[in-house]
Amino acid sequence: MAVVRSTLAALMLFAAPGIAGAEGQGASLGHQLAVGWVAPFVLLLLYIALLPLIVPHWWESNLNKGIISALFGLPVVVYIFALDGHRLIETGIEYVTFIVLLTALFIISGGIYLRGSLMGTPSMNTAVLGTGAILANVVGTTGASMLLVRPILRANEQRRHKVHILVFFIFVVSNIGGLLTPLGDPPLFLGFLRGVPFEWTLRLVPHWLLMNTALLVIFYVWDQRCFHAEGVADPAALP
Repeated sequence: MAVVRSTLAALMLFAAPGIAGAEGQGASLGHQLAVGWVAPFVLLLLYIALLPLIVPHWWESNLNKGIISALFGLPVVVYIFALDGHRLIETGIEYVTFIVLLTALFIISGGIYLRGSLMGTPSMNTAVLGTGAILANVVGTTGASMLLVRPILRANEQRRHKVHILVFFIFVVSNIGGLLTPLGDPPLFLGFLRGVPFEWTLRLVPHWLLMNTALLVIFYVWDQRCFHAEGVADPAALP
């Protein structure tokens, strides 16, 4: 794609002055990255948001997604390597640790199949999200998401308005819920590996309660309105 090649050329031109400056300063990471170095990340987000709309078939290929990721990651990698190659290797090891944790949580929790007769009512959906927020601190947000996403989807299979359920599920179970322990969110786990005390995040309990309570209340009100709009007279009619 011409636009991809043009972006790569622009990024390499953008990276060149920074690399030369880094070499002149002894390649020290004490030299902070300029604000402009956020550009590759911003552009990556824009491409992720726009390419599925502009070239949906091209974006379906994982190879093409990898090319885009490498395209925007390469200038940053080259620049940091010029500053401090040892730090780049350390970061790579941390990233591998991060991926190993995610993979383990994904495989273990993905192999657990929960069966039951949950009804997709607002109160039941809210209870599942609240349970997931707590569980996320034990088995991680990835583990809790893999464990509960299928039951909540099955429970709401017959609902007409259900997109919001998955959106709030991502907010509560897949993100904010795992705030309290390094096991909850892999980035917190990386902090633990670098010396942050395991119990440090427990001081965030008030923030955890505030955010999750607010989201659950908003979700319940929203889901209640959608539920009544569907005209379900008897919740028992749901699977």
